[in-house]
Amino acid sequence: MTRPAPPAAQEYATGFLRTTVHPHGSGYEWIRRPGDDRPVPLSAPDEPVRAALSALRPAGLRLALPKADGDALRYRVPGLVPVAKLCVGRDPRLPPGPVAGALSATGAALHLLHTAVPASLAVSGPPGPARLASWMREGTGPRAAPAFHTLVRRQLGSARWDLVLEWCHSLATGLSGGVFLHGAPSLGSIVIGDAPADGCLMAGEDVARGPADFDLGWLLGEFVEWRMTLSRRTPGLDLDPHDFHSALGALADGYGAPADPVSAGHGAVLRVFTHAHDFAAYMGWHPELLEYTVKIAELIDDEGAQALI
Repeated sequence: MTRPAPPAAQEYATGFLRTTVHPHGSGYEWIRRPGDDRPVPLSAPDEPVRAALSALRPAGLRLALPKADGDALRYRVPGLVPVAKLCVGRDPRLPPGPVAGALSATGAALHLLHTAVPASLAVSGPPGPARLASWMREGTGPRAAPAFHTLVRRQLGSARWDLVLEWCHSLATGLSGGVFLHGAPSLGSIVIGDAPADGCLMAGEDVARGPADFDLGWLLGEFVEWRMTLSRRTPGLDLDPHDFHSALGALADGYGAPADPVSAGHGAVLRVFTHAHDFAAYMGWHPELLEYTVKIAELIDDEGAQALI
């Protein structure tokens, strides 16, 4: 007889992705399933990729790799709360020291991925920009995706629009000089446990090939959005700017200066734009999307340089 799973300790759901978190041994099991509107299934890493990632030993962090279970992916992680929670409010389960340690270790781990894993193990560009480009070309999708397409295209104008599509196309086709990428590093995939160095980065789901500093830029795009949230001073959100600066500084210290700031900047722009699309398509309309159209235009104009500060 199959033992029933314990009650979920945490649940997140959008039209793109559903996540439940259950206690498991001394840690937790994160189960990711496709949302009802997700255009492609979730994908676990193949055996060569799993073997290469399993062989890595980044200092102060472990890579949590998923196991496929039907249409779901299961991750074993040490904690319940992702670092992304700090973007919407303080959380006593995310103390500054361990968070900074996990961010510094994540920066170093990304650099290790790029240098220690053969690029030949990844055969396509990052999935986020590919999803963004498809929507930009077609203008369709669930919920508010068509309306946001009309709005943001008018705001950006044809020159900016075409430039973003060019960046996406380059990531999809310019693979020959690329390195192995995490593909979509996220504050939502960085989790800390109870011990000072007990952190993990979930990896293997979105592996790709491309410019090394794309991974850094993609993650820095989330800091752009975190900064936007701080600047709004929204009533009811208990945000601490120290959390932001501590995490950003730790990531920069761990990764080091990007060798190609342009690639990192483009990655940040594409992350912010993709997230805005994903919110419109998989959650629905929100007035903050108007703010995003302005910010995306600014980011395109300086090629994401403001994300690297």
